[in-house]
Amino acid sequence: MITVLLCVHNGEIWLRECIESILNQTFRNFEFLIINDGSNDASFSIIKEYAFIDKRIRYITHENIGLTKSLNIGLNESQYDWIARIDSDDIALPKRLELQLRFILNGNVSAVGCQSILINQDFSKKRKYLVPTKTSKIHSNLANQKSFFSHSSVLFNKKIVLSIGGYREFFNKSQDYDLWLRLSEFSKLGCLKYFGVYLRDHKDRISSQDKGIQQRIYAHCANISHIIRTNYGKKFDPISNVSNDELSFFFDFVSKNLEASNTLFFYEKLYDFKYKLSGYSLFIKLISIPNYFNNFELMLKLIKWILYGDFISKKIAKKWFKLK
Repeated sequence: MITVLLCVHNGEIWLRECIESILNQTFRNFEFLIINDGSNDASFSIIKEYAFIDKRIRYITHENIGLTKSLNIGLNESQYDWIARIDSDDIALPKRLELQLRFILNGNVSAVGCQSILINQDFSKKRKYLVPTKTSKIHSNLANQKSFFSHSSVLFNKKIVLSIGGYREFFNKSQDYDLWLRLSEFSKLGCLKYFGVYLRDHKDRISSQDKGIQQRIYAHCANISHIIRTNYGKKFDPISNVSNDELSFFFDFVSKNLEASNTLFFYEKLYDFKYKLSGYSLFIKLISIPNYFNNFELMLKLIKWILYGDFISKKIAKKWFKLK
């Protein structure tokens, strides 16, 4: 019934923990499809070792083509109706698949996430990452880039995802966010209260690279694309059915507008604030705010971000539509 989809590129350090967390699920009726995306460490050897032990594991190996293309290969090669995602540095808790499958079969949703627990490299620190469970709040948070379920925590309907084109290859990052936005336009999304996954927070995580700036830009591209589709019609989507040159122009347009509005600089400050003060008390964080957001503009952006989330995509979407 379920295909668990894992894409790996040089993930040897935590891969065993990840694989074993899936094999130890209370729900047993699944295939575990692992895509080796051109790893040059011991990842492929580890995959083959576990595939020999447990016949539910099936693997594909190819040259390094990136996460998005690997995910689409996995979607098309998967045998079952429901796709459960996991990343090689994350860990699924034992009842995750059982509870998510029960929920998605009983509810009118195309995807269901769950709550997560953030851990550091050696498991010595943990903190809960809470996301909404009501469909209306999930959709609202998605539209405003506020907290929503992680890619590693989701189970979704393969047929529906394939019907809307799978993961869009324009997105080197934030490909999951773009997919959830597209799903939310015509179907409901759900989320369990169950804490179903450990997310490992480390310096090589995609969201930590370059202070997360590239991921932020791609997320805005996804949201602007969503705003244009819902406000002006799908035929105006700046990402669908266009040339590579047009895609590059759109990405540059979004990047330049984020930079010109000092939004990227704000994200750098936000990243520094979160990671340098991680583990500190709320009081220390509050009194440290002026050290990071040290002028009126940055402070105003922080207030808008806390209250509303994404405060710029609608403006950029309007500028893009006028340009076109």
